[in-house]
Amino acid sequence: MANLVASCRSFRRFDEGRRVPEGFLLELVDMARLCANGANRQLLRFRVVSDPAACDAVFAELAWAGYFKDWAGPAVRERPTGYVVIAAERGAAGKSAAPIAEVDCGIAAQTMMLAARSATPSYAGCMLRAFTPRLIDVLGLDVERYELKLVCAFGLPAEEVRLEPLSASPDGSIKYWRDDAGVHHVPKRSLEDVLI
Repeated sequence: MANLVASCRSFRRFDEGRRVPEGFLLELVDMARLCANGANRQLLRFRVVSDPAACDAVFAELAWAGYFKDWAGPAVRERPTGYVVIAAERGAAGKSAAPIAEVDCGIAAQTMMLAARSATPSYAGCMLRAFTPRLIDVLGLDVERYELKLVCAFGLPAEEVRLEPLSASPDGSIKYWRDDAGVHHVPKRSLEDVLI
């Protein structure tokens, strides 16, 4: 299990020539709906996006890799080929969903990411909270009924992602980086560093 968790990174470049089947995305949602959630309220709703034109429309509303100031995101032929957008039902009179929906969203998203990574073939993903307010309209969802929480992008990985000790970071920070070969490095604190 530790190897699966370590391999389940945020991937940002994919093989766009090999699409994620819509049926597989639906399987991920089917697993996510079974997850534990606050008071069993089941506030989350999911939109599966797999059609190439619809994927392009979603991609246009996303922002990628905040630490890479000079990178606009995956190039053509490296973009995700499927998305699961997680929304929550609003409360009475259009109020925001109960705060526990944020926790539920994280549980559902990580479940889908781990399931995708453990599949054959091994898909990869990236959770994105950076999207424009227009995304809800692009998806054709009622803003009075739903609020978008997270976008999970999926595809077959087309990059190498390596975990590194925090001490390996070029500037000593938690910021991820890419080397000259395009390998994506992710610095992580040690077990000793996180225990209190």
